[in-house]
Amino acid sequence: MNEEVGAIEVGITAVGSNRLSSFRRYGWEAAHIEKFETGFDAMSVEREILDWWRKDLALPAYLSPEDIPVGGSTKTAELEILPVHFAMERLREVARRFRELASRAPYEGSKSSHDKKHINYR
Repeated sequence: MNEEVGAIEVGITAVGSNRLSSFRRYGWEAAHIEKFETGFDAMSVEREILDWWRKDLALPAYLSPEDIPVGGSTKTAELEILPVHFAMERLREVARRFRELASRAPYEGSKSSHDKKHINYR
C-alpha cells in the first residue's frame, strides 16, 4: 500500500526477487504476504482478488501507469474505498480456501523451489 498516493495494489512476486524493494523506492510497503508453492497458485488467488475488486465491488483501477512507474497500475484500488484491513482479510480467506482445495486434488504442475511465489498487498 502507499498512503501517500492513497492506493493499495495486489501483486505476485517471485520469492527472492527484488520486486518489493523496487516498490519500496516509490513509497510502497507490503501490508500482507501470502506464500504459495507455485506461481500458478499465486496467480489463481490474485485473479480471484482482482475479480472481487472489479466485478463485485465495482472498483476501477485507481492509478495510471504514470503514477506507478514500476508497473501494476491495473492492480490498484483506492485505500479510502477499500481499507487495507478489509482487503487483507479477504486475501487470507481466499488463500486459505484455495490451499484447502489444492490439498484435496492432485496437482500436475511443477513443484520446484524456483517456482515458489508469493502474493502480496502493497
